[in-house]
Amino acid sequence: MRILNLEFLQHAGADLPTEVVEHLEKTRPAPTPPAHRRILKGRRDNIHDVVDFGRAGDISPETICRELIRDSRLSLPPKRRLLENPAILRALPVKLMTQLEILVLAFQESGVYNIHRARFTGARLFRNQTSRNNCVWIQVGGENMYGVLRGCLPAKLIALFKIPSGFMQQDTVYRLAGVQFMSLVDSRRPSDVHGLVTVQLRDVTRELTIVDMGTIIGLAHLIPETERRWLVNSRIDLHRFNEIYYDHKGALYNKINWGSDVA
Repeated sequence: MRILNLEFLQHAGADLPTEVVEHLEKTRPAPTPPAHRRILKGRRDNIHDVVDFGRAGDISPETICRELIRDSRLSLPPKRRLLENPAILRALPVKLMTQLEILVLAFQESGVYNIHRARFTGARLFRNQTSRNNCVWIQVGGENMYGVLRGCLPAKLIALFKIPSGFMQQDTVYRLAGVQFMSLVDSRRPSDVHGLVTVQLRDVTRELTIVDMGTIIGLAHLIPETERRWLVNSRIDLHRFNEIYYDHKGALYNKINWGSDVA
């Protein structure tokens, strides 16, 4: 709408102040995607290896190493996998970041992208106020999984980082995120009472799950019910509304197969 409003006003000959035009130009969606759809920014100082990373996030190095090995086995071909030696992994160089920019296709557009900025500051303050640790959507399966969430699950962001990938390929960068996955509550469809999907952190939720940054598809807007339970705000924008309430043929969901919860 910002693009349409600005173009309409300019076409109509409106005399807009320079600062207003500059602001609208800066905040309009990107017309074309850059070479990288996800851009890391804001490197944390004094974080050099896995031990520093664990200390900053209050996560044991053993947990981080275990997750790095698991993700390396699942995601990388054998020649590029990390060495499964705890002593080597603990000393693995790490760059801890604070922001991830994600390009998300604008609603009903083919070449216009909005930028979602996912931030993780840990215990540090964001702009001298509270800490900022966003929730994100992660693509974890096919569209027949997790009902109306279509193979996606929301997760709490607890780390953004880069490490070298492979045995000798130190120029290859492995871009990762540490998250805590949420799960659907009760059913795989919106509530009959308020029409929203409920998600939660279970008591047995893993302390850390490492995922490839390419699986993060956007910010998740959640409404807290308790400290470990949220409502998915499916009305934050038209894109998310259509993803949850409409199928890909444009028909409202009604009596359909809601799929499986098993990843």
